Order: sequence, then structure tokens, then C-alpha cells
Amino acid sequence: MRITNEMRTNSTLRNVNRSKVNLSDIENQMSTEKKITRPSDDPIVAIRALSLRASLSEINMYLKNNIPEAKAWLNVTEGAMDNMDAMMTDIYDYCVQGSSDQFNTSSRSAIIETLQKYRDTLYGNANTDYAGRYCFSGFRTDSAFTFLDSDNPKDIKYEIEETMVGSSISEESYTGGKVDINNITNIALADNPTTCTITRYRLSYEGLSKDNFGTFTVDGTDYTPTAISYSEFEQLVTNGSYVNDDDKVYFIYDKGEIAVAPNLVSGFEDAKEITFKYQKEGFKTGEPRPEMYFNCTDISDPAKPKEYTVDDASGNYERQAITYNINFGQSMQINTLGCETLSCELGRDIDEMCDSLARVESAENKVAKLKEMLNSSQYSATEKADIETMITAANKELDYEKEAMKKLFSNEMSKVKGYQENLNLQIADLGARSNRISLTESRLTEQYTTFDDLKSKNEDAELEETVVQLSSANTLYQAALGAASKVVQQTLLDYI
Repeated sequence: MRITNEMRTNSTLRNVNRSKVNLSDIENQMSTEKKITRPSDDPIVAIRALSLRASLSEINMYLKNNIPEAKAWLNVTEGAMDNMDAMMTDIYDYCVQGSSDQFNTSSRSAIIETLQKYRDTLYGNANTDYAGRYCFSGFRTDSAFTFLDSDNPKDIKYEIEETMVGSSISEESYTGGKVDINNITNIALADNPTTCTITRYRLSYEGLSKDNFGTFTVDGTDYTPTAISYSEFEQLVTNGSYVNDDDKVYFIYDKGEIAVAPNLVSGFEDAKEITFKYQKEGFKTGEPRPEMYFNCTDISDPAKPKEYTVDDASGNYERQAITYNINFGQSMQINTLGCETLSCELGRDIDEMCDSLARVESAENKVAKLKEMLNSSQYSATEKADIETMITAANKELDYEKEAMKKLFSNEMSKVKGYQENLNLQIADLGARSNRISLTESRLTEQYTTFDDLKSKNEDAELEETVVQLSSANTLYQAALGAASKVVQQTLLDYI
């Protein structure tokens, strides 16, 4: 094969250019500290780089966004629940004191005010929000757990469906024939105050309408109660009609209670489901919203009713769980439902304790006032004789109210302890989720370090090795230039 000068020249220039390209590539690695600058430089490195970068980007999203957001939500919730737990402990202490009547007469008003503040603060903690989203309201993160002043709760009307089991029935002591200190009269022993224990179902709201109850259902059987006010029912207790009316069921609308006649109690207690449907118009600020606990309809505007469903057919609240993705294919609930944390009955229990304390305080004041009247010179001997009978009756009323208070506070001890145990279960569950997210964060941090190291090994050029390669490539390039200068410098003219 004949090799021409042009062929030699072209071959030499190609070799020189190849050395220059090699030198340029190494110079690019040196300046960018990367093995490749385009996928075509090394497709395998490029594909691996895309995979590693995608993994790092997803891990970074979990570490920088989802996990911090979830942890912040959990921390805010935990703080609110710790406050609730502390207040539950204080309320329990008051129950212990009340069960043995360790309260001083002068301190009852202060204790009533304290208990009321505890109730307001407990439900107020359920209004805790994170970044403008309420933590205990389930999916309704834009709605507070309780009614706020801005809601104008006095103008709101709901139709509520409340379901209980038969064993939810409880007892309550009523005192009838109370002394009226404004009417001085002789009170015979037979007319002294009386007491009666009734069995009742207590609804979650009081101050209901007399005309908007209708019937309630006990295991499919409808009952129509007699609507009656609290004062009217007290009169029934006084004259003994409640005990004698064995077939009657009373709806004490202003107290939100269903009083069950004695002979119906056993049948009601065994019921698997008792459903009450009633309307409530006008709420108090700080009172829990019905939609947080019950299936209900907001009928404040009859033309635009708003229907709320809190659970499915099985009574499961899980579908209101807000979940965050905290790892590859791993999600976790970050919210805690207020309906599973605070019982709607807790507020009613505290109200009953306050009412009982107020009745005892009222009875004590009656006795003190009557004794003061007895020692006053403005009353005649006949009136003082009547006042003495009134003092005897007032003391009997006081004894009944104190016994009722001690019994109530004794029962509340176990109920408040139950509420606190349920709250502690939620706190423990929250703590478990916090631990889980911390472990996930640690694992993702390790994974990020591992993937970042793999990415560096895959993409980054070793500086020491690159310097050596650059020196070698430069030497080869200079040698190629030297050889080329010798090859291409002679032409046919040199031989003529």
C-alpha cells in the first residue's frame, strides 16, 4: 500500500488532535471537578447520577419539609395535651376534696370559679393551631374546636343526633321542698325538704327547646317523653310524683336530661343503642361544636343547611386522620382528634360539680341568714318561732345538698380519672409517633449521607489523580506536537 505525504500529514494531525482532546477533557475535569460534563461522556455514570440525585432530592424533601412540618405539628399538639393533663390532675384533686367535703364555706365560690376556668381552658386548648390550622378539628382544620366570639354562637342552631349505649345511664340527687327565706312561715317536719335519686340520660348540651325533641329510640323502639322544665321536675320530686309515675319518661329540656322511670331502668340499661335527636339553639362561647362529636346539621340558615358527618357506619374516626409522607412509601398520622382526646361529657361534669357547690353554698347562706334573722330584734316572738322551724328545714336541706355533693364528687373521681387515662393514652400514642418520626429522621439522615457519598464517588473527579493525568496528557500532547513537526516539515521540494 502506498502511503502518501498527505496521508501521513492527516494521520499525524488526527493523533495530535486526539491528544489535544484528551488534554482538554482532563482540563475540564480539573476545572469542574466532575468526571463528565455531558451524558455522552459516560452514559453509565450519567444514568447512575440521575438515579442518585433523584433519591437525594426525595430524601431532602422528607428531611427539610415533611418531617420538620410533622414534628412541629406533633410538638404543638403535645404541649396542648400536657396542659390538659395537668388540669385534669387538678380537677381530680378537687373531686377528692369534694367527696369528703373538705371545702371551706368561704372558698366555695372561688372553687366554682376555678373549676369553670379549668373547663374553659381545657376546651380552649383544643383550639390550639399550628400555622393557622387547628390541630384537634380533624379535616376541618379551618374551624376551631369550640365556638368563638366571632362565630356569634347565640344565633346558631343545630339539629343533633346523639347515640349512647344503655349503660350510659347515671344517677342524680334532687332536693325538693327547699326553704324560701323571703317567706317567713312555720315549716312542719312533714313539710321539710325531701331528697330523691333519679336515673337519667344526660345529653351533651343543656338549654334545649321544649318543642324540638319529639321521640328517642331504644334498640328500635320509640319513646315519647314528657317535656318538662327543671323547676317543674323538682316539684314532681317534692310531691313524690316522679317515683309513683312508673311508666313516665321526662325530658328536662333546660337541663338536657332524660329522666327514666324506675321500672324502665333495667330495660334501658341493657340497650345496645339509644338514639336521641334534638335541636339546640344558642351556644356559649367556648362550648364544643356539635360537628366535632356528632352527626348533625347546622340549620341556622334553613335555606342553606350544612350537614356534618364525623364517623362512618362503624363509628370509626380514622378517616379524619391527616397523614404526612415521612419516608419512601411510609406515611404517618400527625393530627390528634379532639373527640378522642376530650370527652364532650367533661364539660357537663364540671358544670354539675359547680352547680352542686353552688347549691351547698346557697343552703349554707340560708342557714347563716336565718340564724342572723333569729338574733335580730326586728322580728316578733311568733316570727322567731317560725324562723326556728325554717332553720331546722334549712339544715336538713343543707345536709341533703352536702350528701349529694359528696356523692357526686365521689362519682366524678372515677370519671375524671377515666378521662385522664384516655388523655394519657392519646399522649402515649403521640409520643410513639414522635419517637417513630425521630427514628425515621435519623435513618434518612444516614441514607442521605450514604447516597451523597455514592453520588460524589460517581460524579466527582479525584483531584490528585486528575493532576497526574493532566501532567501526563500535557506531556503526551507536547510529544505529539514534536513528532508532528518532524513528520510534516519535509515535502517533495526537499528532494529536488
